[in-house]
This record gives sequence, C-alpha cells and structure tokens, in this order.
Amino acid sequence: MFRQVSKADCLAVALILSASFSSSWAVAQDVRQTAGARPIPMESAAPLSPALESILLEWEKESASVTRMNGQFNRVVYDSVFNVAKCSTGSYAYESPDKGMMNFLPDNAAASRHPGKVQRGDIEFTLQVDEAQRWVCDGEQILSIDPTNKEYNRVVIPPRFRGANISEGPLPFLFGMKAEKMKQRYVLELGRLHDPANIIHIVAYPKMPEEQREYRVAEVLLYPDTFFPRAIQLATSENRQTVYIFTTHEKMPSFTLFKTNPFKPSLLGYKILHDAEAPAPLDRESRKQDGIILR
Repeated sequence: MFRQVSKADCLAVALILSASFSSSWAVAQDVRQTAGARPIPMESAAPLSPALESILLEWEKESASVTRMNGQFNRVVYDSVFNVAKCSTGSYAYESPDKGMMNFLPDNAAASRHPGKVQRGDIEFTLQVDEAQRWVCDGEQILSIDPTNKEYNRVVIPPRFRGANISEGPLPFLFGMKAEKMKQRYVLELGRLHDPANIIHIVAYPKMPEEQREYRVAEVLLYPDTFFPRAIQLATSENRQTVYIFTTHEKMPSFTLFKTNPFKPSLLGYKILHDAEAPAPLDRESRKQDGIILR
C-alpha cells in the first residue's frame, strides 16, 4: 500500500555509485558495526582534523566536476524489531544542477538467496523483497511514484529555488554541498574503517532537528582515487538501518539506456494522491545553505 508523503518523500533526489556485488553483503556487515553502538556526540565547535578537512575539500571538488551520471545499486533495509531485511535493486540518473532519479525494484534474487537469512551482528534477519518505488526531481517538482498501484505524490519546488544544486535526496549530502556547509550541518569524524590508501570512511551526525528526525547518523564509504561512494548507511534508530551498495557508475552518460527521459516519467493512468508546494520550513532553511532542501 502506498504511504502518504513523509518528510523523506519531500527530499530532492541525489545519487551515487560503485562497488562489486560480490562484496556487497560484506560491506553492509562492516559499515553496520560503527553507527548503531555509538551515542550521538554533542555538537562541537572543535576544528576538524587536517586529514578530514582535506577530504571534504577534495570531495567538494570532485562532486562539482560531475554534470551527468547514472548507475545501479542494491539496497537492504534492516529491521531488528521484526528481524527482517528487505531487499531492493535499482538504477539512478543525475544531471546537474537539479535533476535526479532513483528507481527501486524488488530484488528477488537477493531475497531468495539460500538459506533465506543473513546474520548481522548477533541478529539473524529473514530476507524479503521490498516494494517497487521511484523518486524523480526534474528541477520544478519532486515525484514519489508507486508503480504497482499506479499512484504518486508531488511536491512543487518554489520558483526562486529552481536551478539550485540538489543537496538532499533519498540519500543525503552527495551532490552540490560544499565543505563549509557540511561542517555547518553535521558533526563529522573519520570512521573505524578509514584507510587513506584503500577507503575513506566518513561518519556524519546531523545537527539540524529536521534531519535528526530522519536519521541519527549517516556513514559513507568512498573510493580514495575517485571519491565515488561505495556504500552508505543511514541509521534512523537503533532498530532500523538502511544500507546502499553501489554496483556500477557511468560519468557523462548519454542516458540512452533509458527508454524514456529518466526525469520525465510517464504518469498516464496514474492517480495523484497528494499535490502540494514545498512547505514553509524550506524557505527558512534554504537561506542558510546552498542547494534544494525540501522538508
């Protein structure tokens, strides 16, 4: 059943990439060990380490050079209340400065892996397929689409914010956010997997109450040579973590692999459930930072 518009549905779409599927479960296991066990730190005015400062600046530089890209990913949502892990796979597309798409499909292959369970920490999760869903931002509106029931929600971006870089999405802080803005919005540290020669591990705790309600901590694994993300985990609570593993990436694509424009989905025969303009908090927050922040 299609859910109502949430704050997460009102986020503009941002996208990323790259890892091998054969290692995806191992990556998911590794990144999970950090966030769930640590308390959220108090906001600190202490300066970042020179190493992390350098990483943020380089990440900003590399992200600014991306104008178009697409790729594929796998996602697993771990729910330790019901001990289930919901699996989806999908594709994404991005075009600077303000167009993005993420398409989620049930991952039947992963969910049917023998023996149908996966161990994570001291919990055994039963694998299940997740629901199909799609997020699209075409620069003027954000769509949350339920292809199964042919329903969708729409949030219109106010005219004065159109053309701004996407800095939020189903995944946070991936495109269009400058190093200084990251420091303003997050308590940042290097994670325990950090190994400068092989992998960059950044842990980010949101400072803004609106973001804290969406997730307690985000972790990003980056390749040090390209700064392309390999995996991202969002911990919304002690009982729920979402892990994204990126399997392919193509920079400067033609988007010819899509049958239609990825940012202009056909909604013929679809029913709109909720149709609204971005709420007032957008105006207040967007004065503080670059990019589209839809809450």
